[in-house]
Amino acid sequence: MSSLGSPAPGRPLRVCFFFNAQRHQMLHGVSTAVQLARTPGFEAHLLSPCPEHVAYGRRLVERLGGAPVVFSTVSPGLLSALRQATGASSPPKLVSLALLARRLSGFDAIAVPERTSILLRRLGVRGPLFVHLDHGAGDRAAGFDPRIREFDFVLMAGEKHRERLTREGLIRDGAYAVAGYPKFDAADAIRDPDWRPFDDRRPTVLYNPHFSGLGSWAAFGERVIAAFAGQARYNLIVAPHVRMTDGRARQALWRELAARYAGCRHIHFDTGSDRCIDMTYTTLADVYLGDVSSQVYEFLRTPRPCVFLDAHGVDWAADENYSHWRFGPVVTDPAALVETVDSAVAGHWRFLAPQIEGFAGTFDTAAEPASARAAEAIAGFVAQERGGRRPAPARGRGWRQAAALTVAAGAGWMANAALEKAPAPLAEARGFVDEAVTSHRTTLIRAAMKSQPEVREFDPAEIRAATGLSVPRLPSTLLLADVQIFPSNRGPIVQIAAATDRGEPISFVAMRMDTPAGAKPILETYKGERVVYWEDRGQAFGVVGAIPAERLLRLAAELAPGERIARRSRKES
Repeated sequence: MSSLGSPAPGRPLRVCFFFNAQRHQMLHGVSTAVQLARTPGFEAHLLSPCPEHVAYGRRLVERLGGAPVVFSTVSPGLLSALRQATGASSPPKLVSLALLARRLSGFDAIAVPERTSILLRRLGVRGPLFVHLDHGAGDRAAGFDPRIREFDFVLMAGEKHRERLTREGLIRDGAYAVAGYPKFDAADAIRDPDWRPFDDRRPTVLYNPHFSGLGSWAAFGERVIAAFAGQARYNLIVAPHVRMTDGRARQALWRELAARYAGCRHIHFDTGSDRCIDMTYTTLADVYLGDVSSQVYEFLRTPRPCVFLDAHGVDWAADENYSHWRFGPVVTDPAALVETVDSAVAGHWRFLAPQIEGFAGTFDTAAEPASARAAEAIAGFVAQERGGRRPAPARGRGWRQAAALTVAAGAGWMANAALEKAPAPLAEARGFVDEAVTSHRTTLIRAAMKSQPEVREFDPAEIRAATGLSVPRLPSTLLLADVQIFPSNRGPIVQIAAATDRGEPISFVAMRMDTPAGAKPILETYKGERVVYWEDRGQAFGVVGAIPAERLLRLAAELAPGERIARRSRKES
């Protein structure tokens, strides 16, 4: 820990978010800086040797609703000269650290999304606390760098990283927080959701090669492009990691390659635009084609088909550095690549459960934005170390920490959303909750695939005659999106997908199963989704959606068949 004393009375605690690498790392920190800048008693600074980074940070802050962040470009002449000489987006890290060490010494804490900056300590920067911001959430050993041990406080996205960092002795009790993934907040704010690279309805494959030697580009890259150039079933986006395109020489190579395929209107090259970093492509693509990039987890925010390229003959099945290769077919020869994509799309159901489980273990999700949780964690730790003015935050959230909630029974049991703590969910309840969440996410997959038609109307009487399950008509506050019937070992599951008046996807699920809910509904958070479930005359019902608890409860009240009958009976009497 640092030996710096408490700040002067009344002075805010100054935390510097320092960005000393390519621009993609900014999305892992700026939204947290915004939340910290809004926290009383704190001053958040955004500092970089790159003027373009600072300008991008200003746009991000504006898109996130604004905050009193202090922006600084610190670029001595040598750094500017080095950038101009190479055409790189940022100067060499070590040179920047040496030249900026004195400036950085004046902060109470320095938050960085990479490990090289911990060298500042060896350059005499001993006063500030060092906070490691989670940068990506992949499986490669590089994400579990031994230098993480040298940080005073470590943020991480989810249980997967907490477990592995603990096992490898890289974090200490009281000096870390599982806060979720702030990049989701930043990327959702900055990207253009309406932009599309193609004007047809063909499924789109994203090829996302990584810059490391473990990647696929050197061995397979041009063969991949040639395979898609010679077919007409799929569009292809080629969006390599931005480090592959950084610098004048690399840019020239990629532009020459793009020019060679300029006549293929179904292939889109991105040679390093901001769309490569703001989740534009991982959001809009129908299929992910990659190797070792952590971006596959961002793609699986909505589970979809994946294919992985093994260019090195890796014995990967029992290697946790390749855990994400469980999410789709692994190809060792791209000769039949398009056919493999076909089979990955047709057989995606085989990989759906591992994808959902992998995402849930990687990202701790909650109603509160990850950036707010990250800022709260930083504020608590820094204040505790610099004068004890704020209590330390809780270190983790998720299924193990989330309390089950029940709603008071009786007439209008959800209308007032009166919540009280309940016992932990029983095994049979988890069975229903798991079925409800899985069917909800399967419908999200269908919604993302242009080739899957959706059902825009349904007949509750017909569903009852076919399945024996009673389902309500949707209230006027919901827009029907799809209706599906899924098989299970307990009989059919009816799943009605809809959107709220704010455009949020929710699902109503019905099946025959015993749960501990009975007439008392229970609210759970499971695999990043909120589920309200209850029973009525031998049926289990649930409403699933990542929306605030009170609103989900009110939706459930509108959809509850028993409650509708009770209201009607009271009115008739």
